[in-house]
Amino acid sequence: MDENKMPENDGWKKNARLAIYAMAGFYLLTLAYQMFRAISTSHGNEQLVMIVATILFLIVGVGLIGFGLIVGYRNIKADHREDEK
Repeated sequence: MDENKMPENDGWKKNARLAIYAMAGFYLLTLAYQMFRAISTSHGNEQLVMIVATILFLIVGVGLIGFGLIVGYRNIKADHREDEK
């Protein structure tokens, strides 16, 4: 068996992993929102750390959601093409 090819029954694992990435991205976005709301109650270094973490969580969260959705869509599209052949 070719090492680069996944067995037929492991296709769902690939799609499940991408769904978990998207859910993790959504979780990071909710954390960023909660931290953004709490910035006004923090002071000093804590406020700076919360601002940096909020921005980081936003970037990574959006990236994970985008990656999960785009690659998942491509996989589903490729599976449909293989089924048509």
